[in-house]
Amino acid sequence: MSAGTLTLTNNSSAVTGVSTTFSTELAAGDFIVVTVGGVPYTLAVKTVNSNTSLTLVSNYTGPTQAGAAWSAVPRVAMNLVTAALVAQSAEALRGLNYDKQNWQQVFSGAGTITVRLPDGSSFTGPSWKYLSDNMATKTGGSVPIEQGGTGATTKEGARANFGLGTSSTRDEQTSIVDNNPNRVMTTGKAFGLGSLTGVPGAQGSAASVAFYGGLGSDWGIPGGIEFSGFGVIQLPSINAAYRCQLATSSPSKRVFIRSTENNIFTSWFEFYTTGNTTKASDGTLKAASPVARIVKSQDENQRTDISEDGFTWCGCGTANAEAEGVGITRLDVGIYILTGSAGLASSGWQLLPPMDPGGMGEMGVVEAEETESGGITIRLYERKYKLGDDGDIVKAKGSLIDVPANSWIDVRLDMPTDSIWNKRQESAQGQ
Repeated sequence: MSAGTLTLTNNSSAVTGVSTTFSTELAAGDFIVVTVGGVPYTLAVKTVNSNTSLTLVSNYTGPTQAGAAWSAVPRVAMNLVTAALVAQSAEALRGLNYDKQNWQQVFSGAGTITVRLPDGSSFTGPSWKYLSDNMATKTGGSVPIEQGGTGATTKEGARANFGLGTSSTRDEQTSIVDNNPNRVMTTGKAFGLGSLTGVPGAQGSAASVAFYGGLGSDWGIPGGIEFSGFGVIQLPSINAAYRCQLATSSPSKRVFIRSTENNIFTSWFEFYTTGNTTKASDGTLKAASPVARIVKSQDENQRTDISEDGFTWCGCGTANAEAEGVGITRLDVGIYILTGSAGLASSGWQLLPPMDPGGMGEMGVVEAEETESGGITIRLYERKYKLGDDGDIVKAKGSLIDVPANSWIDVRLDMPTDSIWNKRQESAQGQ
């Protein structure tokens, strides 16, 4: 910034200064630079009259201003600025020429073209004329896939060219029970398929074919199981009013089936499996729950299948999972004590005598007596026959005998509410 301040007068070439040294800072041909009202003015000096007076080459066109700060710019420095501006203008002109050449190629090039950019780099690609010619004559108005297009003029054609099937035009399921037609099924939402819990709660007879989860109370209490967890599959039939439901109880491993007939549910029917039946000593199946098998001793027993299908040894015999916790001891020849149960089964069969594995029938006569201490005394007698008063041959008890080594006694029980099995079921239902 130069010394002093200036006074400029609108439409006048005369400039006066206060505390200025025009004679030492300026010469004819130099410039003064001053800002008035935020607008910079660059003014050429015609003559330097004194330290406080000079004349401009042309009249000052800005507003009259006194006390303006100013700077002296020698004509040599201004020439350098002018040279830089000329160089920049030349570069801009070259860029314009490049643009003209580039645009010419873009519009009229026959195929692949290369355009030069102002920074010296280049780009190679198809011209607009090439794209237009392909769209008009080669692909029926479409842009080829290799040129960034779809190769088609319709949505259907584009999907086909991209290998997209019909599911690309369909929405996915919005919920686990979304049964709107033509939805795309998704894992975890496909009517319970793929989820860990299935469709929650009970569903009516006309509900969707699906995989469901809930309590026995949600599904009409199959087999009297009210609060246990159930997985239910609803299967289709000829129409929505006729359906079939397959239910499985996770803790008890029991399986049930029922159907809807004209939207009315039938009763549940239970499947017989190795989970709810026991194989008697002759190989026949019997309905089971807590069941124990009695032998003379584990060492003398000859039947390896006595401890199969979930039965484990508990003294002089084995018990299934529902009867876990019972114990069996041999008191004397033909006399056995069973402890840890709540007595013989209150319904259904209770005792089966040893059966001949070769199909020759019963191998003795068995009786049971519940003791005051809660145990069960089981006795096995030799089977005899005698002539009755009416002349018929009847079965009778002989002397006490031990269980034959190739067979066993079946005993069906009730178990106390605090048995190992019942506690395990309560825990599973509470989870």
